[in-house]
Amino acid sequence: MKPLFLVLLAGVLCACASGKVAMKATATSEVVIADGMSPIVNNDTVGAHTAAVHDALKNALGLVIGVYVSQEALVSKAMLIEDNITSQTEGYVERYDIVKQWREGDFSRVTIKALVRKEDLAKKIQALDLEPKKLGNPIVTIVVDETVDGLPSSAHYTADVLKKGFMDEGFVVADSTPSDIQVTGRAESSFNTDQGLGGLISYRANITLSARMAESQDVITTVQETVGGVDANRPAAAKAAIVTAAQKTGRTLPKTVITFLRERSTVRLSIDKVTSINTLNDMNRSIRALIEVRDCRVRSYENGRAIVDVAMKKGSAVDLAKRIEKLTSFKLIIDKTAAYSVDAQLVP
Repeated sequence: MKPLFLVLLAGVLCACASGKVAMKATATSEVVIADGMSPIVNNDTVGAHTAAVHDALKNALGLVIGVYVSQEALVSKAMLIEDNITSQTEGYVERYDIVKQWREGDFSRVTIKALVRKEDLAKKIQALDLEPKKLGNPIVTIVVDETVDGLPSSAHYTADVLKKGFMDEGFVVADSTPSDIQVTGRAESSFNTDQGLGGLISYRANITLSARMAESQDVITTVQETVGGVDANRPAAAKAAIVTAAQKTGRTLPKTVITFLRERSTVRLSIDKVTSINTLNDMNRSIRALIEVRDCRVRSYENGRAIVDVAMKKGSAVDLAKRIEKLTSFKLIIDKTAAYSVDAQLVP
């Protein structure tokens, strides 16, 4: 006797699959084609068919998720995605039709057409914070000359604080080259006063830093901070001032670098005349396979127009345009290329 929940589930699935009303994508939903399969155990073809449909529904969600989330996030967050999204197909699939069903050896297989609520999925993806904080895991080296009252300091308070700030943002920090980003500068802590402080001593620290791309030496940003520090003796006051200044710098500098990397190493690829999200998913795979590309993810897809953020390992928007024009799996015509953007259209 089949478990009651399987019988009930089969009834629900059959009900969902009935009624061949035309299925059309909308501004908040997308139509996708997906396959599913399940082994036939103890000749239970009904149960296997039900499981195959459920597998196809999960795969339909996976197709939509795959274009809105980078490959890195798909791999590293696979369990989180499974637990929070693909295991809850009923929350995101508005309706579906069974296009084809058949038996293949000891497996039941189906192909479905599903209407997926992409707006709901996008909100869930954003809430789960699946994307890494930055692109590419660049390696950072930090070298800061530190002095106290004009003399070289034996400590490295500024560099240590900055290292923690960059690591908290997900960067890899190394003590030696080669690196992708170099942070260099000076940190000076000098005696200020010991008058009117009730026996305490005041020091003032000044930090000047520059962050550059290691290979090109392009300046990412420069920063300067001046902060005071007070303590019971000179060494402690000098440290208090310089650590406070470094902490203030460390809260903003890594985020500025991240913003620079996103703007400079990411090309916005706009593609018109994209007929379906299945097609878009296949194009994503082809673009990710290009040697110049680190990863790509869809920012938006509506009315046949897809906006794709392409993270480049090397090269420029012009290089990307030349490469995608040579793709054999799809025919893309380039309409316009700018410093950090490419406009193209898909040829049917």
